[in-house]
Amino acid sequence: MRVVAIPFASEVHGREYYSNIMNYFKKYLEKYPDVVIHEEFVVSNEDISKVAERYRDYIPIAIVLTGGTSSLIHKFFNNGDFKRIFLLAHSEHNSLASAVSARSKIEDEGFPAGLYWCEDPSSSLCEENIDYMMRIVNGVSALYRSRILVITDREKGDMENTFESRFDSEVHIMPISKLLDYMNSISTDEVREVAREIESKYVFTVSTKDLDKIARLYLSLEKLSRERYSVVSIDCFPYIMKTKTTPCIPLSLLNSKGVVATCEADLTVIPSMILARRLSGRSGWIGNIVSVKNKQIMFSHCTISLDIVRGKASALPHFETLNPYAVTGELDGDKVTIVSIDKEFSTMMIDRGVVIKSGLLTDKTCRTQVIIELESSATHIPRTAPTNHHVIILGDHVNELREIAAMFNMSVFTYKELQQL
Repeated sequence: MRVVAIPFASEVHGREYYSNIMNYFKKYLEKYPDVVIHEEFVVSNEDISKVAERYRDYIPIAIVLTGGTSSLIHKFFNNGDFKRIFLLAHSEHNSLASAVSARSKIEDEGFPAGLYWCEDPSSSLCEENIDYMMRIVNGVSALYRSRILVITDREKGDMENTFESRFDSEVHIMPISKLLDYMNSISTDEVREVAREIESKYVFTVSTKDLDKIARLYLSLEKLSRERYSVVSIDCFPYIMKTKTTPCIPLSLLNSKGVVATCEADLTVIPSMILARRLSGRSGWIGNIVSVKNKQIMFSHCTISLDIVRGKASALPHFETLNPYAVTGELDGDKVTIVSIDKEFSTMMIDRGVVIKSGLLTDKTCRTQVIIELESSATHIPRTAPTNHHVIILGDHVNELREIAAMFNMSVFTYKELQQL
């Protein structure tokens, strides 16, 4: 979803003044290639309809250059039939006052409006504030109107419909049999080349005789994603039962190359996996809750992306089925954020943590395990988590996630806050 930054001003304040302010904001925003900067100042009602129509398929950032602009921004928002807006203001000439007024009018109508401002537009701190705002904007743009492919034998249901409604997105279902037909169309030469790549990227503790099957699945998911989808997700266990191989390596490799690919056909992890890449620049990791003791919680799963592994990942038999292959590796991070979203996509649970230990720590659960210590007790989490699956994102992104969730009218709590209620 593209983003447009539109300058709003009142001519009462003088064109020379607000042009100068706009030069600073323009300089900070030009480094973001996905942001279109509207070149003309919106200063009267006559401008509104034309500008709103031109950008109705964009996410708008209203640059509030002066006071006296809240009605213009409100009218622009309504004329463009936008669902959310960002407001960028500063502390002179009643800019922030008008931004607050515009935010209030829009939120009173039930739509989210993110407000950011600078004390001094010429300062380096202003650029930092805009960089922070753009992390939120980019997160929202990545989720909004995304196209998701779910490979599963179930019919499209309530959860898919709810996802589409919340994020104004499309969820397409592909039966596993259709995926298998698609896989057969992949050329043998391509398969052999990717099989060699896989063998070079993982340490194999078992036979590599099934690598052609793994490579064929990887190529199929990669091609489907490149052609028309922003995320691919596969219902792992039915696929494993049909093929006697797992999707673990293909998902690991796809995520490491920037393709968001998830397992178990679980839509609840998809927003967090998209945001992990936007906020941290690296893949997220999906984990099951398997053990909780005091402040520490252990997550486990059968795969991990190569771009978040310390050293080299290993391929070994899948935990439940012993089929080829699961992936194990140490998580390459210290501070992390854990995220879980409910099936209505209305509530996000988050918290900060520190990685205590990771890798193949036990043979009694899925092959990659991560022990994370939270700031407070974790013992209530099995009873309060919205879903089992949590996405672990490298770095502290609690504040950004709060603000992104708010732009989709989602409620957000930390597990620490929930414990104190």
